[in-house]
Amino acid sequence: MHHLQRSTLTHPPPLLLCWKVPVGLAGDIKHCSSQSLILDRQHQPQPVSHPGDGKFIRGSCNGLLCLSEGFPYKTLTLLNPSTRSVSPSVPFEGSDECGNDFFCGFGYDILHDQYKLVMGCCASSRLTDSKVRSGAIVFTFGANPSWKTVDHPVFPYDFRGPRNEIFVSGTLNWLVCDPTSSTIDSELEWFVLTFDLETELFGRFCLPITRMHRDFCEMPPLQVHNNCLSVCYRTPYEPIICTLWIMKEHGDETSWIQLFAITSDVGIDRGSLVAPLYISEDHNLLALDTGQVLVYNLRQNQLVSRVRHRYDWVYLYRCLESLVSPSHYCGLN
Repeated sequence: MHHLQRSTLTHPPPLLLCWKVPVGLAGDIKHCSSQSLILDRQHQPQPVSHPGDGKFIRGSCNGLLCLSEGFPYKTLTLLNPSTRSVSPSVPFEGSDECGNDFFCGFGYDILHDQYKLVMGCCASSRLTDSKVRSGAIVFTFGANPSWKTVDHPVFPYDFRGPRNEIFVSGTLNWLVCDPTSSTIDSELEWFVLTFDLETELFGRFCLPITRMHRDFCEMPPLQVHNNCLSVCYRTPYEPIICTLWIMKEHGDETSWIQLFAITSDVGIDRGSLVAPLYISEDHNLLALDTGQVLVYNLRQNQLVSRVRHRYDWVYLYRCLESLVSPSHYCGLN
């Protein structure tokens, strides 16, 4: 039976959902508001006209997108898709020591009022190579942009799947696994790799369910709901196909609570890989599924609508609507 726990968290303002479609459409960024998807139910994403065509999205934070060009990155640009304003590109001398096997994240250092990009190697096993012992790179935007290296985590970690970061409470967070815990993917131990943008230190903490078993499908995606880190466990062929947990106090492993569960008898296709994105004030859940966006009412335990999209592959970025000036954080006004 569907279960919804009471939450003391407030609901965020409407979001922009920005797609970056890499298959034959480099630089194709589209947007639509979450409210339009919930209320209109037929709304299709619209192109974002901006000088960042041909660039790739590397992260989203406080209404800004961080775009990169070249590999390894040659330039970085900040874009506000709400106002269509964009900063001048700044040079970035990234490292190619990790090859294509790297992760990155974009976030905001509240203490120093700075935006930062973090880049490191995806597999700790690569750190045994003398070429990558220089550490992870931290790039700071500003009038005098700078970069430096910081120590990689000393514990074993590995990425399996998407490498998108989640920014919450002044930290960047990625889902990783312990490669030494098992030789079978379905039995790997998963945890959160976190980076504090103020102290510029890596850390780790446990998920509410640390070890996957064969009923789980793929990796449990991280998201942020109401300013709290969340994780979704998906078991598409079981009676309960999706459960969402939130961490009420960031970094406190005892603060994980299960927010809701979705059962398989509500009209969602069997085998669906539901990824929750946003919960509105009237308890409508916006979730991404293969080839479509779902609207599901948590209180009524009912599938409200499906909004289909035509893309073969979609990267989805949550982006707050804001008036933040990209140029301001590049020291130009």
